[in-house]
Amino acid sequence: MISMMGGLLLRRCDPDSDMGVIVNLERAIFRPSEQYTLGFINWLCRNCTRYSFIAIMDGKPVGYIISCIEGFGRGHVISVGVLSEYRRRGVGTELLRRSICEMVRDGVDYVILEVRVSNTPAITLYRKLGFEVRDLLRAYYSDGEDGYLMVLDNERFRGFVNRYCSVTKQPT
Repeated sequence: MISMMGGLLLRRCDPDSDMGVIVNLERAIFRPSEQYTLGFINWLCRNCTRYSFIAIMDGKPVGYIISCIEGFGRGHVISVGVLSEYRRRGVGTELLRRSICEMVRDGVDYVILEVRVSNTPAITLYRKLGFEVRDLLRAYYSDGEDGYLMVLDNERFRGFVNRYCSVTKQPT
């Protein structure tokens, strides 16, 4: 377990024991149309374990992040969520920071994520961390809502690394 600020603990996702935790968080955080299938969550946890974490506060799981490295040098935040009663307490920021810094350690040059155009709180958080909207993804979500492709790259990426990551990118 990794100790963090104010009673927040981040624990790396364990694909053998955390499937139920992730599924329960998905159900509590997201609408049914936004939830991933159990099979996809299982695949993500098994293939993206190094960059995926569960946030624990008050002795219970309160959020998670699943991220992967895709191809050469691209990090992808697949899913991040925090229970509503624990939002605006730094949990999402810490999950993103830890996951992205782990990907930096393994050689990413930039990070992408997708977000619903209506998810103003998440967009605000991502912008605060240096992400910028790069593209509009028409009808990206299963319910037909558009999404934004947000990217953390170039100077903004270097600024994030300098501010949040105590490690530097490993040579490739």
